[in-house]
Amino acid sequence: MISPSAIQQVKDAMRVEEVVGEFVALKRKGPRYLGLCPFHNEKTPSFNVSPNLGIFKCFGCGKAGDAITFLQEHEHLSYVEAIRWIAKRYQIELPEEEQTPEQQLEQSERESIAVAQQWAMQWSEDQLWSTDEGKRIGLSYFHERGFSDATIRAFHLGYVPEQGNAFAIAAQANGFNPEILEKAGWIKRRDDGGAWDFFAGRVTFPVFGLSGQPIAFGARTLKSDKKLPKYFNSPESVLYVKSRSLYGIHHAKKAIVEQQLCYLVEGYTDVISLHQAGITNVVASSGTSLTEEQVRLIKRYAPTVCILYDGDAAGMKASLRGIDLILKEGLNVKVVTFPEGEDPDSFAKSHSSSEVSEHLTKTAQDFLVFKAGLLMQDVGDDPVKKAAAIHEIVESIALVPDQVLRALYIQQCGRMLQVNEQALISEMNKVLRKQYRKKLGDDQPVPEEIIPTELAPPQPTIEDVGTTPQEENMLRMLVAYGHKRVLVPVMTDDGDPVEEDASLAEAMFELLALDDLLFDEPLFRAPSTWITGIATTSAKPSTPRATCSTSRRNGDNWPSA
Repeated sequence: MISPSAIQQVKDAMRVEEVVGEFVALKRKGPRYLGLCPFHNEKTPSFNVSPNLGIFKCFGCGKAGDAITFLQEHEHLSYVEAIRWIAKRYQIELPEEEQTPEQQLEQSERESIAVAQQWAMQWSEDQLWSTDEGKRIGLSYFHERGFSDATIRAFHLGYVPEQGNAFAIAAQANGFNPEILEKAGWIKRRDDGGAWDFFAGRVTFPVFGLSGQPIAFGARTLKSDKKLPKYFNSPESVLYVKSRSLYGIHHAKKAIVEQQLCYLVEGYTDVISLHQAGITNVVASSGTSLTEEQVRLIKRYAPTVCILYDGDAAGMKASLRGIDLILKEGLNVKVVTFPEGEDPDSFAKSHSSSEVSEHLTKTAQDFLVFKAGLLMQDVGDDPVKKAAAIHEIVESIALVPDQVLRALYIQQCGRMLQVNEQALISEMNKVLRKQYRKKLGDDQPVPEEIIPTELAPPQPTIEDVGTTPQEENMLRMLVAYGHKRVLVPVMTDDGDPVEEDASLAEAMFELLALDDLLFDEPLFRAPSTWITGIATTSAKPSTPRATCSTSRRNGDNWPSA
């Protein structure tokens, strides 16, 4: 943990115009600087940086803050990552507060593996470009795949010789601990302690973290032996958690933010080929099933994900369930397919950049519509199969958190599937109730799903009758029981409580008179005077009336109207 005093030291040293100037071309104008805003497209500079105030402000889009805020917004760094970036920029040491022995061990291991991965990346690159074996085997393979030298260097692709222990010998000669090299995934050790290269005879694909640090590697064999796994991947470590990582995210994050769209593919070469074709907002799940952490990582940068499938229908159906995770996180999901036998890698190589871009734009369709069409292909006239497909589609719709969007999907899928919308709504509500019970427990009450107005059946109009029913009941009581004699608790002028004999009608109308209440219904208003007169004349003569006190409001037992 970085100590508060160290954070303050960083804040005191940072200069907003210098930090921002690393990313934006600024021109001085008096006491401030002007530039084109990096957060939205503009032709006239409206992005202001004030050294005196230590802030930036865009009068076009409204973005504002200090140097730390700028790094968080522009580079999508966390607060701590931004502090470390600035500390490195100004060569400030960041002493950290005392850690537990376990925390110290983990931090030491993290730093050691990070250094080892950085060195290994540089070493494998050097093997690719500078050795005869690397150029003859590794570099030739990348050229055959259609990768240019600039692309190969941009993604830091490399090669590990087939000698068996070339890397282990070189790394240990440079002082690296074999235990750290094994945790980093570069070597394996025999029972006698000897080390051998895990990636021997393979080309390497570094996996970068958000900050550009290599955290893991994928390594592809160049042999045709089907018994050998095509890819070896680094094991998970304190530096690398596979479920939280996306291949290409460091290269793609800026383009993803600018376009508010992330293309998702399966493999390393898909990402690289699309980048080379000019599609830079693309990442890969590296051949693994998509995870919630990966989806949330994408969500930090864009609201829309577009899945790029190859032409294999069976493969598409197998991956549909994983895409539901994206819907659950509230992201918009689109799908692009390629001709049979093509994948993003091969399509990008056989078409021009403009053709690739046009294909991605024109063939993109909404995921749920795509899913409905795909599942209904093999249904035919079989009602059982059709019902099963509809259930699966409804389960996906129920994952969409936005109710309005759910309603639109129901409408669209109802038309496609030729199913009554109300039936889809009922089925979806069952799924929602099931999800609710699973989340909170079976004993919790299940809220009713609110059906949008345009989908709900017409409801009868309820007339507002005001107080008419209550007034009608009061008159019914007066006619039936107004002559009955009751004892009414009242207060005398001296404040003493007494009970007075009165008719029910007299008591009720006295209460109405005290509160200055009249019937709202004109029909009931006219005879009220006549009824009052009858009630009064029917009252039994008694002692002078006591004064009715408002104490009846505080719990006295007056007859209820």
